[in-house]
Amino acid sequence: MTDEPQKETSPDRKLDELEQRLNAIEAKKRKSSEKDHAEAGASAGYQALGELIGGIFVGLGLGWLSDTYLGTKPWGMIVGVLIGLAGSVYLIAKSANKSTSDSDKSKKD
Repeated sequence: MTDEPQKETSPDRKLDELEQRLNAIEAKKRKSSEKDHAEAGASAGYQALGELIGGIFVGLGLGWLSDTYLGTKPWGMIVGVLIGLAGSVYLIAKSANKSTSDSDKSKKD
């Protein structure tokens, strides 16, 4: 330890250092925000895919049951798949509208 006084930096230099740190923090936030947005999009896509496949298989299963126990072969499965497909498309559209309205609300805030 020395008795020499520490060199004081000029106010301009301090402001420049502060600005550089702020720019680095903003860049880091922007990068993480873009990554979060991409992950949210992927999540919504997987959810839509799951609803589509699930709806088709549920309709297919109900159609098979109808064919087996009511003797409506092959119309039960055909109608079941179509109803399952229509139901899953409805659910996908509903969730897409909900996510769109949620993002619109968050943009207004």
